[in-house]
Amino acid sequence: MNMREERKNRRKEWGSRGFTLLEILVVLTIMGFLIAMVAPRLANMSYEASETVCDSNKNRAKTYVSAFYEKYNRYPNHLTNLVMTDGADLAAANAADAGYQIPYCSDDDPDNGPEVIHKGHNQNYKFMIHRLSAEEVAELKGLGITTVYNLNDYASDAVGLDGAAAVGRNATYTEGDRVTNWVSITAIATKRPSMEPCALEAGVGVAMCGCGINLAGTGLSYVQVERGWAEEDLFGRIIFALGPESELVSSGLVTNAAHCPGSIMNADNFTYGGYYLVLPRLEATVNRLADTTTLATWSVLWGSGNLNYARLSADTLTAVAWSPSGTVPSASYDIAGNADHYKTRTGLKLGEAMEPWDFDTNKQRDDEVWGLDLMNSNNVLNGG
Repeated sequence: MNMREERKNRRKEWGSRGFTLLEILVVLTIMGFLIAMVAPRLANMSYEASETVCDSNKNRAKTYVSAFYEKYNRYPNHLTNLVMTDGADLAAANAADAGYQIPYCSDDDPDNGPEVIHKGHNQNYKFMIHRLSAEEVAELKGLGITTVYNLNDYASDAVGLDGAAAVGRNATYTEGDRVTNWVSITAIATKRPSMEPCALEAGVGVAMCGCGINLAGTGLSYVQVERGWAEEDLFGRIIFALGPESELVSSGLVTNAAHCPGSIMNADNFTYGGYYLVLPRLEATVNRLADTTTLATWSVLWGSGNLNYARLSADTLTAVAWSPSGTVPSASYDIAGNADHYKTRTGLKLGEAMEPWDFDTNKQRDDEVWGLDLMNSNNVLNGG
């Protein structure tokens, strides 16, 4: 009996003494190896899941806008205007006193704080400020857009890429340096409220793809970059965003505006993660481009060469498309020869008005990026 009780007491003693330090270290080491093996796969699954959700959001946004247009024969009102404003009065009579700028675009550096717009979006859509004419306002109102909400997000890094405050772009002309704005940002004197309602009037500034006409209507600034467009026909089209104030939400068609999951994951790089609505090229915009007596100057940004309405309206414009994850056309790629068999589109007319229903939304993940023979009519896709 004594030996049996002794063995029982010994088992109790072993069971109550816990793990040794060596045993704990062995377990932790094994767990570390397992985490190191599994974590990258889990991270990749998380990224792919967010991209899938983003693709679904884009497709559904296009479906909802189409449904709204078919039901009401117009676009949803109260869209988000991708601008930041500066001035005491944005009314048409005082439009000259109001400044409009594209918000800061991400430089992919979380250490200096978030900017506003995703770098890739700025590269693909090439946002420029465009000042509306009375004719453009009338056409927008005919499309159902009478009031917008100015984004007015002033988040930015304190020091620009050139080492000076409020700098738009790095002076070096390379693709990697195009990480902020096409035009330098000037200091904001009078910050306006975030998501401020703004009735569309002549002189109001909006974001346009690739170019923008000044307040006086006498000059146009354009981005001479032939590569990396989200679509081949974006030039001269106004772009808004589908925010929670839009009629898609207020009409009950959707419960809330979708937010890109990638922007949530990259909140330390940029603050805005809504989805875009690219309007068709307006007839009034085309008329302004064609009015050579008024639109006297075409100022090129970040490139070289000359562009005019005759070039935009010719049917000789050619574009090529490739996958972002595939082989990028070499510098001075010969579009006419197309030795690498890229998808091409010829006969583009970027100086023509588009059908009222011909809108677009954000391009899809792993979709095409386009290069245009925009400048020289030589069937060569120039580098840069």
